Amino acid sequence: MSAAVEAKSGGTDTVSLSVLCAIRVYRSVAAGLINLMFPYLVLVQMGQGALILGLIYTVATLASAGLGLLLSFASDLVGRKAAYIVSLAMLPLSTALLLGSPSLPVVFLAAAVGGYSATGSLAGGGVGGVAAPIQSALMTDLTSRQDRTFYFGLLAFLAGIAAAFGAYVAGYLPISVILVVATTVSSVSTILGFFLRDRGKRGRDLRMRTAKTIGKFSLTGMLNGLGQGLLTPFLIPFFILIYHVPQDTMGLYATISGVIASFSLLLAPRLEKVLGFLGSIYATRGATVVLALIFPFVQILPVSLAVYFTLPSLRVTAVPVQQTAMMDMVDSGERGRAFGINQATRLMFSAAGTGFTGYEFHVDLIYVPFVLYGAVMLGNLFLYRTFFRDYSAPRVR
Repeated sequence: MSAAVEAKSGGTDTVSLSVLCAIRVYRSVAAGLINLMFPYLVLVQMGQGALILGLIYTVATLASAGLGLLLSFASDLVGRKAAYIVSLAMLPLSTALLLGSPSLPVVFLAAAVGGYSATGSLAGGGVGGVAAPIQSALMTDLTSRQDRTFYFGLLAFLAGIAAAFGAYVAGYLPISVILVVATTVSSVSTILGFFLRDRGKRGRDLRMRTAKTIGKFSLTGMLNGLGQGLLTPFLIPFFILIYHVPQDTMGLYATISGVIASFSLLLAPRLEKVLGFLGSIYATRGATVVLALIFPFVQILPVSLAVYFTLPSLRVTAVPVQQTAMMDMVDSGERGRAFGINQATRLMFSAAGTGFTGYEFHVDLIYVPFVLYGAVMLGNLFLYRTFFRDYSAPRVR
């Protein structure tokens, strides 16, 4: 469906968009709480090491990949709303499992159900990722082409601010209280899902007309996911293990990083207009390579904090631009599957990266994952150049 026809066929549904934003805010508060709490639960309260934490994140990442792919297919073929509500319910179920005195098997199960993959900054997600493909497809259905990048950025901005708030609050609460609050607010987001309007076009069958394009985005997603897995899940553990930062202080640091990343997402429409799709990817992702190479070698707390405050924002700034470009190239009846396949391939490789980093932290070779991240991201930029250099955004009135 062309952008012009799409705009005429429905425009932007601001009521459902408001509901979708409210859902994302509630879930992101829960995600922020969990994102800060979980490493302390595993490393401090349970006395496990970085290797076990890495394994938990790996299992959760693989679970998010598989469940997200399954539900994204269901969203195209059965309906977005029903699949989305199921995915929303998985987060409060996971935190409810952790209430009390959880054993290690229960922690693994909860992380898998809730998607505690920690593969994104607070603004980008990293918890409850099963819902992400359907949410992005819903966002596309509810917007017109001319304002889609803005709304992708706005949704992520609100999520980032909410997650930063959750992380800040988590710094001052006992883990048991954090779990009760996270269960409550994520349950509210599930209830709100029933008030969404489903404007999605159903796919006719399992065959996809834009499979080649989806495949290209999935290949770039593989390397991007590998880079995420190598880096992001261990940014907070880095401060715990290297600088022994206490929970309340780390909550403040995570809040600052999340807020900066959130505001950077509001730059996405301007970035798209000035640099275009590829230029946005080159500028932001390329800069993360430099910062990743600084992070493990210059172990001075102010320098590490400067990198931690900056790097996550650069990773997510161009995400709305990339999402809009992918929707320009994908059939409207295949949106859920496009996001689902892209996320599944990204998360599978992210799981490999997380497992590798957990081992490298365990054997005190902390610098290795960051160096490897630089090489992987340069390869990622090369693939973007190879696959999408002929793309130009459609003109929309």
